[in-house]
Amino acid sequence: MTLPLTEQGSLFARIGEEKLRALLWAFYAKATADELLGPIFTAKIGPYPRAGWPVHIARLEGFWRAVLGGESAYRGQPGPAHRHLGATGTHFDRWLALWEATLAEHLDPPEAQALLALAARMRVSLQRFAEME
Repeated sequence: MTLPLTEQGSLFARIGEEKLRALLWAFYAKATADELLGPIFTAKIGPYPRAGWPVHIARLEGFWRAVLGGESAYRGQPGPAHRHLGATGTHFDRWLALWEATLAEHLDPPEAQALLALAARMRVSLQRFAEME
């Protein structure tokens, strides 16, 4: 099944702003509590859910809005933002597993599968940048 990516039928339109925001907060609650991922996020952004998290989640929401076909002012560079974090393939395996679990809890299967596929493709680039020295 292919999900349409026209503006009205975009993945963002199917998911909506509130669900996307709840998904992101739920995912990062898991990621920061994770013994493998938590130290990386806490070192970079601070203790969850305070410190830099509201700004970070807003930035991520803009990123996902753009990726999902919604309106967004996001102009960041996700690859370089992941440089020098000390993350390895093992970290990205966990990241993707937590993302998949969170998607299953918050979205209907077609949308969850679409976002999982997008994240799996992004992982390759993000991991390459994260492992650069």
